Amino acid sequence: MKKIKSIKQLKAEKRHLEQQQQLLEFKIRNSWGELRESLKPAHLAKETYNMVLSGRQDAMMNGDSILKSTVSYGADLLAQKIMDRGGIKLRKLFRK
Repeated sequence: MKKIKSIKQLKAEKRHLEQQQQLLEFKIRNSWGELRESLKPAHLAKETYNMVLSGRQDAMMNGDSILKSTVSYGADLLAQKIMDRGGIKLRKLFRK
């Protein structure tokens, strides 16, 4: 750390620290907003659905039987319906 030898240098360092503080506060607000967005029920349901869907696509590409693919597809549809209903109920719960 440099030694401050004059008032001018002190003021310049103070401005630099204030700018750095503002930048860090902006990053914290931005990170907090991203975290809040990622924890919304609709976002969580969408991520879960995408994971289930990508798993089904992987299984179909691996050459699984038609019966297994059909059962998997049915399970995916059922999971989607359950997530949709759960999302609606969670939205109602959080609105209160």
